[in-house]
Amino acid sequence: MIHINAMPMDFEPRKKILPQLPECVLPGKYTEPEMSESESAFLCGALKTFHPKKILEVGVAGGASTAIILQTLEDLGEPYEMHSVDVAEKFYSDNSKPSGFLATLAKEKIFGKLRGTHEFHLGKVLPQVIDEIGGGIDLVVLDTVHKLPGEVLDLLAMLPYLKAGSVVVLHDVRLHQINSDRYRECFSNAALFSAVTAEKFLNFDKQAPFRYTNIGAFRVSQQTVDHIDNVFLSLILPWKYLPPKEELVAYLQLYRRFYPAALCEIFQEAINMNAYNFMLAQRKNN
Repeated sequence: MIHINAMPMDFEPRKKILPQLPECVLPGKYTEPEMSESESAFLCGALKTFHPKKILEVGVAGGASTAIILQTLEDLGEPYEMHSVDVAEKFYSDNSKPSGFLATLAKEKIFGKLRGTHEFHLGKVLPQVIDEIGGGIDLVVLDTVHKLPGEVLDLLAMLPYLKAGSVVVLHDVRLHQINSDRYRECFSNAALFSAVTAEKFLNFDKQAPFRYTNIGAFRVSQQTVDHIDNVFLSLILPWKYLPPKEELVAYLQLYRRFYPAALCEIFQEAINMNAYNFMLAQRKNN
């Protein structure tokens, strides 16, 4: 079932924390946070609706959205545990700064003592840190490369650690529809949102040129687990990039612990096909 305009929108946490952070605008009109005001409001609304106790953020960038999440959790006034994971140790748009530097500044200069705990896990892919983070996760913010295999790999890696009824907030679910060749292949999140079996939430954006939103959420249930084969099958679509071998091995080893052998074979075949196509493309270019 898909719920349209059912998620409460909360604009206040962003309005409260963002003016206290240094402006981050880089060449090419990159700004932090990468979420629009309405997208942040959807995320904050999900946090305030579901009151999560253990939060996982995958994809950090400069950390402005991390700071907004922390502001929301602080406003809730309840204990929490939050983990932020990014494969990049340095901010991908400015290597002079660490990933999450804006959230670090907020923790050190603005929040003071947090009501809960927050920890960065940088320089590693999710399978390399998920056991350290542990289970019982009840809300996820998934926002990484937006290109296959990207977020699909991470959803499969985190699913065994999510509580029943947990909520996954997925950013950039229509990024591929932006009229730019740069984003044409950024369809991994749309594919994942389509493939996953779950109760889904979308708020149409009345201010945008098209109402279909760029952020959505879904609730994990036993049906999500029972039909996870559809998510594995989405990996058969063409990949935009080929992760390093050691990362793919880490994902495969984790999947073998939790998923049937047949699904792991599908993942291995997806690797084989995409690796072969990348090899052919490289030969052609040479």
